[in-house]
Amino acid sequence: MRSSNRKAVLHLLKLGYDEIWLKPHTRRHDLIYTTGEWYRAIDLWNLFDGVCFDSDGNLILLQIKTNAWASKKRVEEFLSDKKNLIILIINVKYGKSWTVNIREYKT
Repeated sequence: MRSSNRKAVLHLLKLGYDEIWLKPHTRRHDLIYTTGEWYRAIDLWNLFDGVCFDSDGNLILLQIKTNAWASKKRVEEFLSDKKNLIILIINVKYGKSWTVNIREYKT
């Protein structure tokens, strides 16, 4: 996972994204406060591995997967009541060589 995360970060830097922050996975979970039921999460909102900024200064939510795509349904459900967000789903594959593929979702 660390090597695929590094490949994803280097690819994003080449594309002009900056100040990339990936949340470390630890035993301690973050507490997410909501108007409904509070919950604990390892990832940001139990979905994202980190954040960065694009060249226009927009905040980008990142999800990085190795050899698979993240669930489109979960991303679309998350975005359903949000505004002005950009999400990059990054698929890092290793076969004969490393490849980094990106899907973008916007609200």
